[in-house]
Amino acid sequence: MERRKLEHSLMRLALFLCSIILLTATGPGVVWAITADEDRTTKLYESIAPATVFLFTAFAPTQPLSTSSSVGVGSGFILDETGTVLTNAHVVAGATTITATLFDGQKVNAVVVGSDPQTDVAVVQLAPIKGHRTTVRLGDSDHLKVGQKVLVVGSPFGLGFTLTTGIVSGWGSPLAPVMRGDIKMIQTTAPINPGNSGGPVVDSDGKVVGMTTAMISGAQNIGFAIPINRVKEILEELKSNGHVARPWLGVTGSFPTEAVIRLFSWPMTAGLLLADVEEGSPAANAGLRAGTLRVTVEGVPWILGGDILVSIKGKPVRSAEEFVEVGKRLNVGEAVDIEFLREGEIHRIRVPLRERPAVPMRPPGHSGSQIRDTLTSSMPWMAQSNIVAY
Repeated sequence: MERRKLEHSLMRLALFLCSIILLTATGPGVVWAITADEDRTTKLYESIAPATVFLFTAFAPTQPLSTSSSVGVGSGFILDETGTVLTNAHVVAGATTITATLFDGQKVNAVVVGSDPQTDVAVVQLAPIKGHRTTVRLGDSDHLKVGQKVLVVGSPFGLGFTLTTGIVSGWGSPLAPVMRGDIKMIQTTAPINPGNSGGPVVDSDGKVVGMTTAMISGAQNIGFAIPINRVKEILEELKSNGHVARPWLGVTGSFPTEAVIRLFSWPMTAGLLLADVEEGSPAANAGLRAGTLRVTVEGVPWILGGDILVSIKGKPVRSAEEFVEVGKRLNVGEAVDIEFLREGEIHRIRVPLRERPAVPMRPPGHSGSQIRDTLTSSMPWMAQSNIVAY
C-alpha cells in the first residue's frame, strides 16, 4: 500500500515538473532550436537569394490588329559587380522590355547582351543600381553525383524569392535533340515552377552548379537544369559576340542498337542513321539522304532506309558519345571527309561545314510555357536517348 502511494506521489511530481518545463519553454522571447542541417540551408538561402533577380518580360502583340501584349516571368543570377546576369534564353526571347526586381525590392531595366537558344542560355545586363551587388560563386558541375543535395532559388509565378530543395536524381536530356544534341542535363527532385526558369541551382557549398531550365508538365519532382560548366564554355562568346558560332552539317539521326541491326534484313551497321536532312544544309547539298520507313521497336520509333554515317575526319562515330566528341573538334568553314553506308556500300564525300543558322525561339506566354510544350510533345524522343542533331 505504501509503495503504491509513493509511486503515485512520484508520478504527480513528474507531471508537475513537466508542466513547469513546458511553461518555461513557451514563454515570451524563446527561440526554438533548429537542426544543423536546417541552419546550413537557411544560411545558403541568405547568401544566394540577394544574388538572384526576378525578371518580368513584356512582348509585342502577336496579331497585327491586337492591342494586348503578353508577359512572362523568370529568374536569373548576378555574376559580377557590373550587373551581368545569367538566365534562360526562352525567358527573354523576343521580349520588348525586361524589368529586373532585385532581392531588396529595387526595379531596374535590363537588356539582352547575348543569347544561345541551343543551350537555352542568355546573358542580360542590368542598368545601374543603388548600393552593393551581391554576386554568386560558380561551382563545378562535372563533379556532381546522383544523390547529392541541391537547392533551387527563384521566383515561381512572381511570388517572391523562394527556396526549394532536392537531390540530383539523374542525368538526362529532356528536350528534343535539335535543342540538346550534346548536353546532359541535371535532373533534380527539387520542385520547379514557371518563374524558376533561369534561376540558380546550388550545391551544399553555396556554389552555382546549374541553371534551372525545364520541368515535365504533369510529372512530380522531375525538373532539369543546365550544368554550369556548359554555361561557362559559352559565356565569354555570348558576352563578346552576342551569339555562339557552331559548325553545321544539317542532319538528325539516331544510333541503331545491335538488336535493331539484327532484327531487320536492311543493310545496317553501327553509326548515325539519318532520320532527317535539313533542306539547303551542307548535308543536303552533298547528297546525303534521310530514311523514310517509319517503324517502332519495343515502343521506340525508328526511321529506316537513310544513310548511316560511320566516320567523320577519319574518326568513327558509332555511338552518340563518339559523335559528340568528334563534333567538338569541327570548325565553321572546315571541309570534312565523311564515310557513310548506303544500300550496303561504303561511300566517301567531302562536306564543307557552315555556321549553324540562328534558331528562333517563340516568345512564351509566360516563363516555362514553351519549354513545357516542347517536353510534352517530345516524350517519344525521350525513350530514345541516343538521338543527336548536328
